Amino acid sequence: MSQPQDNAAATAPPSNAPGAASHGKKAPPQKSKGGVVVERPGAEPGSWERWLLLPGATPRPLGENALPRGERILLLPSARVFAWPLWIAGRGEATELARLELSGRHLLKRGMEESLSVLPILERDDRRLVLAVAPEEEFPSAGLPQDWARATRFDLVPRTQEATAETDLILWREWGASFLAFRRNGKPLWFSEMRGDSPGAIAQRTALRLLAEGVLDRLPSAVQISGLPDGDSAPAVEELKKAFPKARISVLSREAGSPAPPPVLFPDPCDLPPAAARRERDRGQRRSRMVSFVLSGGILYLLLILLGTGTLLARHLELRKLRHEISLKQAPSLEGKTDSERWKELRPAVDPSVFALDLLAAAASATEGGKVRLTRFSLERGRLQISGEATDVTQAYAFIEQIKKNPALREYDWSAGQPQLAGKNSVRLDMEGTRPDAPPGRQ
Repeated sequence: MSQPQDNAAATAPPSNAPGAASHGKKAPPQKSKGGVVVERPGAEPGSWERWLLLPGATPRPLGENALPRGERILLLPSARVFAWPLWIAGRGEATELARLELSGRHLLKRGMEESLSVLPILERDDRRLVLAVAPEEEFPSAGLPQDWARATRFDLVPRTQEATAETDLILWREWGASFLAFRRNGKPLWFSEMRGDSPGAIAQRTALRLLAEGVLDRLPSAVQISGLPDGDSAPAVEELKKAFPKARISVLSREAGSPAPPPVLFPDPCDLPPAAARRERDRGQRRSRMVSFVLSGGILYLLLILLGTGTLLARHLELRKLRHEISLKQAPSLEGKTDSERWKELRPAVDPSVFALDLLAAAASATEGGKVRLTRFSLERGRLQISGEATDVTQAYAFIEQIKKNPALREYDWSAGQPQLAGKNSVRLDMEGTRPDAPPGRQ
């Protein structure tokens, strides 16, 4: 369809490259036990309306801050969707025919081949009237709800506008801008943003162009205005009356603060996932395959466990036998442990190697007649600490070596730090000996 010469931006479909659909394949209607959450662009810029649709119940709003769960349908902002009506042959794949038609008019841009979808409007003789639609690409994510790419389905706003079956032209407010949509057979035929001050003139020029190309069979006879500001509704009605004198014009108004009309889902839904949503779906499919792989591995592992049950049972019986034998030997073992504890308690009284005075005498013998002066001697729970002062470093190291080699002190494992200067002609040394049966750590 050729574009009008006047106000082309407002009367012709946007030529932005679309996003991602599934080559025109329709997504089957889905029902969930928890209902369906529908997210629709609101009248104010960046606002969203969320509705919960339950089977057999009245739709109710969820509020802008509600986080939808379960099945989720996102209605794409109309300004971010490419739309173009086409007559195509009555036979053949509709999406492929629409692609060839749009390519001949040089309307296809990068990415449209993957995203183009068609909505059937009517069939006449050997021709079909369809609406070619696709989201913009790269699809702008600004202003969209949280996790928008994870929505179950993406649809068009004009398909859910509250309107009677005979309504031919709809004007509505979306994200602070005014839009118009022509309908035929109750389906959207074409829609676009109005970027001028005269909605009547824009609608008239567009209607005449669509009529000349056979897309419309007559001028609009029923016009509906929904959601326009109070100050814009009256002038729009007057202009539309001048443009379509025989049309019946109705205005749907509501009180300030009252919720908008609930969305209506059609039985032939359209799924237009942008590229980001398609990538998210691919990731979800990969996760599903990974889960299936993990489940298969778990089943195989379970089979291996079942096959090894006999071996484990036999080993369990053998373990019970060993535990019984150990329990029979537990009493003699406890008796021997008791004897060992008694020996440890009596050892300080009968073992000379733990007498403090004998150990002090052995340590004093290494002082070589006073060349090294003992400043500390401490024996406590198998730990012997010795500190002293020597006149020089050589005497300090000699004292340390004599202590380590003394037969009376051979039961101890010695550790000594490096001698430190303590003053003029004075070197301080510290060493500690530990018996093998000493309790671990310092007490």
